[in-house]
Amino acid sequence: MNPVMDWKDKEAMPPATPSLGAGPTWRTRLAEWQDAARDPALSVLLGVQVVFIFLIEPLVNTEALPRWLLEFFQLLMPLVSFVVLPRRSKVRPLILLTAGPILALELIENGVFAGLLLRLFVTVAITILVARAVFRAETVTTHQLLGAVVVYLNLALLFMGIFSAIRHAVPSAFETFTHQPLKPGELLYFSITTLTSTGYGDLLPVHPLARSMANLEAVSGQLFLATFLARVVTLHGKSRREA
Repeated sequence: MNPVMDWKDKEAMPPATPSLGAGPTWRTRLAEWQDAARDPALSVLLGVQVVFIFLIEPLVNTEALPRWLLEFFQLLMPLVSFVVLPRRSKVRPLILLTAGPILALELIENGVFAGLLLRLFVTVAITILVARAVFRAETVTTHQLLGAVVVYLNLALLFMGIFSAIRHAVPSAFETFTHQPLKPGELLYFSITTLTSTGYGDLLPVHPLARSMANLEAVSGQLFLATFLARVVTLHGKSRREA
């Protein structure tokens, strides 16, 4: 008998299956790492936000720290959000594609307004998708509870971008109580005090659009605390009782 197998016999044989000992590919390992890192990344994103809002922003504006740190953290937050978002999210490539143009536009004198609008668009998309990832979860972990705080602070950053765009279009849209020129970083302060309904009154929106956006932020802040954050806390307590 001829030991050489005929080509027809070869076609009739079932296709070879990979051996059980074959390890996962690098793509599989990367996907597994991204899935495992999503929840912890929410906590990391919260840490980056807290450092940016309460440390980097005020120290840069008092010239205690170099200004490039401000740009670095503004770029770092979307990059951490890249890990938080689902792997098939269309916003992930958007983050990577817009990072360079945003920095370039804001460094060009005539491109600041376009850079603000592009950053604002990306911030809106990230806020919506992070909120969906947090609030659609049936069981809430501690990381997701912290992620709800991420969304809350992201609202402050989002409205800060809106106020910055309004002020860039209408320089007299905001006025200080002392009638002094508006300092860098004061719109973030105004956004947080408006979101929390603190309202010190030392920085006032005088343009109708600025006032309208301030009202919208104040209402959004109260609704967030009364509904969405309360739901996440309730689900977190339920998950711990069932554990």
